Amino acid sequence: MTTLRGTLRSTETRESEGSGDTIGEARAAAIAGLDLDGFELLQVNTVTSKATGESTVKALARSKALRPHEATGPDYRAAAAAYRESVPEGWQAQNMHEVAE
Repeated sequence: MTTLRGTLRSTETRESEGSGDTIGEARAAAIAGLDLDGFELLQVNTVTSKATGESTVKALARSKALRPHEATGPDYRAAAAAYRESVPEGWQAQNMHEVAE
């Protein structure tokens, strides 16, 4: 038997949009609109910027949630397939390694 252990990361994201008289103000408003508890800022994009100076910015944050994951099979190939197939919806595999027993 082969056992593989690794780490899963949540794919949950949060978005916020903010507007302001400048790009800096819009950026600050978009970031302030995110609840970053357990999340990290991933991306900030200007959506619109008018000649008057008014801008709209969108901010995206992703979850920092991690959890251990394990799968077993008769050999490495089967264990790896079981590992990948057993990753739940909303999570992605970050790494895996074979456990020597």
